Amino acid sequence: QASTADRYPWGSVTKLLTGASVLRLVAKGKLSLDDEVAPLVDPFLARMAASDPSQGFSSMADLWGPENVSGTTIRQLLSMTSGIPDFDTATPCMPPGRAGCVPTDPLRKTLYSDPAHNWSPTRLMGVPWVAEHWKGRCKRLVPMMRPFCYSSTNFVLLGMVLAAREKDATWETLDQAAPLPAYLKEQLVFATMGSPRNYTPVHGYDHTTYDMPPGVLNSHDNWEVSGVFSGWTASDIVATAAAVADLTWEVYGPDHNILPEEVVNLMIPAKNAIYGLATFNLDRNTGQTGAKYGHAYGHLGATYGYQSATAYFPGLQAAITVGTNIERDFQEQPAQAMCLAYSALAGLSTNRTVSCTFDSGSYFSGGCKCTPLEDEATETLFA
Repeated sequence: QASTADRYPWGSVTKLLTGASVLRLVAKGKLSLDDEVAPLVDPFLARMAASDPSQGFSSMADLWGPENVSGTTIRQLLSMTSGIPDFDTATPCMPPGRAGCVPTDPLRKTLYSDPAHNWSPTRLMGVPWVAEHWKGRCKRLVPMMRPFCYSSTNFVLLGMVLAAREKDATWETLDQAAPLPAYLKEQLVFATMGSPRNYTPVHGYDHTTYDMPPGVLNSHDNWEVSGVFSGWTASDIVATAAAVADLTWEVYGPDHNILPEEVVNLMIPAKNAIYGLATFNLDRNTGQTGAKYGHAYGHLGATYGYQSATAYFPGLQAAITVGTNIERDFQEQPAQAMCLAYSALAGLSTNRTVSCTFDSGSYFSGGCKCTPLEDEATETLFA
């Protein structure tokens, strides 16, 4: 039975903290969003290659060519607009149920075949579908939306930017908790080695259709699969839902304890963008379309056997976080739970009854529609 004390692997929610850590250096003038990444990361890669020649590369140019990595900036990594390929190979069928489409995930099969193996970030950067596979210019996933090409490899590189700034000798020694308020430092665990079994009693179940015959779901318990944490600063947080809600509040909330307000504003996606800086546009998780109550942003967190979401809702000045130990193709369970939780909170705050309906949404956004909360009818309740 689920408990509020349960710790979950949060997958890509980790990117929110990694992005905030980089932006903290920007706010202090130690980095610029338009700094090129290669000069920052290459000395770090070279140091690790010198101590481990099996790494096979000592610079970003070794992986993707100097003509490609030149001009790749911190801003592009944070905004998911670089041409750097993703080590994650999950390829769902979009739209859902598309005729003739078979969802595939070669990395998943590899992780399951050797569940005790720990995948280092440099190992992931050197796999055949990442090394020498520059993606080029991002495309529009949805008409009228800004170009976007999601890649967890971007946030591995941002972790290396942080490690290089701290003069760490290797990726394992980076203190990912450094920017956190003191009360949160002990609440977030960073799983750089091992499987979920080493950090939590909560088992995680793969119920996706990846690499399965039509109409058949996976049924795989990932509690002892070390690959759940593949990705380091892209995907290694383990924590309770309350701790991640606190992290979300500290990043986006009105107290601005981690970042100054003007930097937080840079993170927030535009209305026509899926992603801002280390931040998803989660407006569709509100079930609303109004400017005040239809606005939300945060991060999704899909990993093997676990799916989650965290969001800040500025109209209510509230953070809501959902952790689950089930993985499905389109992440609908955290999206729908978040919509229901937000609607319940909004209903209580505005003294209105809110009901919702759901559709399938898409991989990066939920699909819920709820009783409209008209700003003019509720404004006085927040005065």
